[in-house]
Amino acid sequence: MKKLCFLSMFFLLVGCTLTNNILYKKNPNCTGIKEMKVFQVFDGGALATTVAADSIIVYLPNSDKYTLFDGAKIQRQSGECIVYDGVYKYTTSGDDNGIIKYSDNQKQKALIEFTSKQKEKTVPVVKFEKRWLD
Repeated sequence: MKKLCFLSMFFLLVGCTLTNNILYKKNPNCTGIKEMKVFQVFDGGALATTVAADSIIVYLPNSDKYTLFDGAKIQRQSGECIVYDGVYKYTTSGDDNGIIKYSDNQKQKALIEFTSKQKEKTVPVVKFEKRWLD
């Protein structure tokens, strides 16, 4: 009985010393993003929106971890978190922002001109990292 008690105390002491040498802390760069939904894929990556109440647009670079296609839902794995890693600039394709109508007085014909404005936008780049650091 004494041997059993001694062995259990010994293993408990050794186990406590080993676990105290390995300290884990939460990755300070982690965001609260858990899932993203892709809405536009192109060479090199995709634009996605975060699935949350405060949805934002982010850039997701190509990776072997996930497949990018329109409508894809990309989730973080357990033990991982999503962090911001720089910014990505792109130019919008230019949606029709308005219609300008004018008439040609000589022919009494109404002509329509469509206008579009291209805008440069900047969005954060996201990547996956370990949630806990050694």
